[in-house]
Amino acid sequence: MTRQTIALIFVLTVGILTFGTAPKRSSAAEPQEKSSPPTIDNPSGAVIEDGTEPGDDETMSVWMEKKLTHSQAILRGLAMGDFAEVKHNAGRLKVLNRIEGFVRRKNPDYRAHLNTFSRVISEIERQADNENIEGATLAFNQLTVSCVECHKSLRNDESPITEDQSNQNPTAK
Repeated sequence: MTRQTIALIFVLTVGILTFGTAPKRSSAAEPQEKSSPPTIDNPSGAVIEDGTEPGDDETMSVWMEKKLTHSQAILRGLAMGDFAEVKHNAGRLKVLNRIEGFVRRKNPDYRAHLNTFSRVISEIERQADNENIEGATLAFNQLTVSCVECHKSLRNDESPITEDQSNQNPTAK
């Protein structure tokens, strides 16, 4: 096994142990229904209509759902003045960011967004340590902008621009 493979196994194991366990299994008496992993569009993991298996996009959406959960917890901590909750969830986001960065390290644009995300998360932690509500709130606002810009970039990468669209949008590539 290469160092890279060992590192990936370690990071994924830590991520799984830190952020969640396997889904709860139903008893043998209950009928088992095929479901998909939770995603932003389908947080409940409801049955996939067309019967296809989830792909990489759905798997990565699970990570995005976890990021969203911890981001919401940071907002809750800010609103309540609970700096321990803010710092704890910022730390969780930092770990998720590292794991995801390892998985998607080949995309240079995404790496740039991950670096921004990491920098802002560190600032949230620093401001929470200082119990500076204004600084932590400003850093959280920067985190929100970072998330929106990253997802905008990902959406632009997924949908190729047609000639008609590029004529309507002069800033398109």
